[in-house]
Amino acid sequence: MEKKNEYIDRLLQNLQSLEAKVSTIKKDESVSFSFFRDAFQQGQEVMRLLHELEMFQIEDMKHQMEKLLLFLSESRSRKPAEEVKPLECEDEIVDSSAAEERKFVDTRKNTYAEGIALPAYTNPRNTEPKKEEASEEFSGVARSVNDVIQAPPPRLDIKRGLSLNDRFYFQRELFDNDREAMNTMMIRLNAFDNYGDTERYLREKTSWDFKDERVKSFLELLKKGFE
Repeated sequence: MEKKNEYIDRLLQNLQSLEAKVSTIKKDESVSFSFFRDAFQQGQEVMRLLHELEMFQIEDMKHQMEKLLLFLSESRSRKPAEEVKPLECEDEIVDSSAAEERKFVDTRKNTYAEGIALPAYTNPRNTEPKKEEASEEFSGVARSVNDVIQAPPPRLDIKRGLSLNDRFYFQRELFDNDREAMNTMMIRLNAFDNYGDTERYLREKTSWDFKDERVKSFLELLKKGFE
């Protein structure tokens, strides 16, 4: 404040001096060049003082703004005591009303639910499958796979493996055109699991010449069926 008053006093002095010089030239018929020189100097001094006064005012305003911002930041960071106290009172009122409501609900008795046992609630997300059941299911699957793997392969249906022409041909050439005899032999041959047993059975039960081309052709078809 003192600095501001100092600038104002100096500014008034220069203005009063300039005013006095301007008043004196009214009486003179001519104006000397020294008047212009002194007037310009005092005018420049007035301009300098005005500029310094303006800068001083700007700095003072900046200082005031900083103080205001500091005050606002401090006021936001802390809660006034008078604002906290009513909230506590409101919490007490809410708590008391809630307690009264619970008390009222507890005193009411549900006569319709007497003697009824409600089942316990279990969260389905928290229930885990029993390991024993899972292991049994897994073992059951494993046993079924093993059963499939260990199951004997299906036996050859020799009769279906022969074409219609082959059946007529071998029926005529090897079974004397006896259809029943050929069908009976086919049923017996289907009971074997491998070609070796099939050929051995034919050698024991028939009087065929196994060097004959017709017999060799028949045996070749049987052998392909077991491969």
